[in-house]
Amino acid sequence: MKLFENGICALLAMLLAGSALAKVAPEEAARLGIEGTELTPVGAIRAGNADGSIPAWEGGITQAPAGYEEGKWYIDPYPSDQPVFTVTAQNYQQYEKFLAPGQIALLQKYPDTFRMPVYPTRRSASYPQWYYEGSIHNAANTQFCNPSLGPHREERCIDETSFKPGVFFPIPKTGAEAQWNHLYAFHGKYWETAAYAFNVFPDGTYAEHAVVDRWIWGIYLAPEEQIKDAYFTRQGGATGCFSQEQISPPRNAGQMFGGCTYLHNTDFDAYLYVPGQRRVRKAPEIGFYDSPGTGSDGLRTADQRFLFAITGAEEWYEYAKPVLREMIIPYNSYKLASPEYDFKDIVKKGHVNSDLKRYELHRVWVVEAKLKPGFRHLGPRRFVYLDEDSWWGVYAEMYDQQDKLWRVSEAYPMNFYNLPAIVWWGEAHMDVINGRYSSANAWYNQGAKLGTFPPNYKKMPDPALFTPAGLRKYGVR
Repeated sequence: MKLFENGICALLAMLLAGSALAKVAPEEAARLGIEGTELTPVGAIRAGNADGSIPAWEGGITQAPAGYEEGKWYIDPYPSDQPVFTVTAQNYQQYEKFLAPGQIALLQKYPDTFRMPVYPTRRSASYPQWYYEGSIHNAANTQFCNPSLGPHREERCIDETSFKPGVFFPIPKTGAEAQWNHLYAFHGKYWETAAYAFNVFPDGTYAEHAVVDRWIWGIYLAPEEQIKDAYFTRQGGATGCFSQEQISPPRNAGQMFGGCTYLHNTDFDAYLYVPGQRRVRKAPEIGFYDSPGTGSDGLRTADQRFLFAITGAEEWYEYAKPVLREMIIPYNSYKLASPEYDFKDIVKKGHVNSDLKRYELHRVWVVEAKLKPGFRHLGPRRFVYLDEDSWWGVYAEMYDQQDKLWRVSEAYPMNFYNLPAIVWWGEAHMDVINGRYSSANAWYNQGAKLGTFPPNYKKMPDPALFTPAGLRKYGVR
């Protein structure tokens, strides 16, 4: 009997170990390559589609357009492109197979103003060589922590010895793997910037706010760049560290938070400095599941950052296997990024100005998530659509407690060719029921008249501003 029990235990251990693994077999990983392979280094299909409306990936943008200056405004590399067609409320049925339910809902809700001008597809995504090499390595090596750190954490802890800087799982087998790729898609090692956002009322009027955003992505730092302080090296090492200082409106000016997530703990360990109290407190509500996103007036949840972010220590959702499909999505949004435009041009009733947007046909990974039994969230069912060439979230949908479409999120990505990487310039989270919408802080061109510029990727922010001790020091300056 004891021998039988030992055999069962051994079998269970093997099964559990297998569930923790994410790496693929070497022969499958060999599908990836920098050139001449079926898949690109980040896992996209290299070839175009059957009718040529999606071209083959040929390396994306490999040099900045003439006239671009590092740290200044981005120049559109495709200035002569014109729309091939425009999807409207009157003709969307012709293109329905390329549309998401949320896009159709917006076309129906705003039939006179919401349009989707569709341009030639430009597979502009490109990344540094080290990112490609790391991604290829990771396919056969990255794995989740084994044993798991506990229930609902089986895919919430990465073995820090198993990967190199790059896409964690370029050939994803589960929705959680796709989510890791998405949240940690490369968009700079670190930066500091003035960033702007808006909350829009149903009549199209809006309130705006401004912050200083500081980011450090520990998983992409070279060995000599790594921060040695224990706050950054614990729990497998910091993945992403985020600090934000409120600039306006005046009632919030000076408020500041900072914190990190870790390879072994995806809960944002955040601390808040409140000027009126002149003290720092732990702030578990910042970045926590369906807590209100900072500055959002309750119009988006904390985990709607990046359209659908991994937050909290546990996984509250069950993910369906990711599915690849062709879809019309915002892309190469250089017009929206022009310093010629600010919020009075960009923000319109119900949605961002359709005249300034550019859509293209691309392949996306569709990830569906349903809330697990025993957990509660404002959005029990959700979808996120991830660009195959970058893993960047370009579209998302959240359903309410009655399983009715509620919030539709749209991001406006483009190649920040000084990195290079696909990054969104801004996004919008639209309530299709009440007509309000919100954005997270970005929209750097709003600061053009104030003399601010896009993010500075050349200088690492002071790491102290991400720590409780550093915030205390900041608070008494």
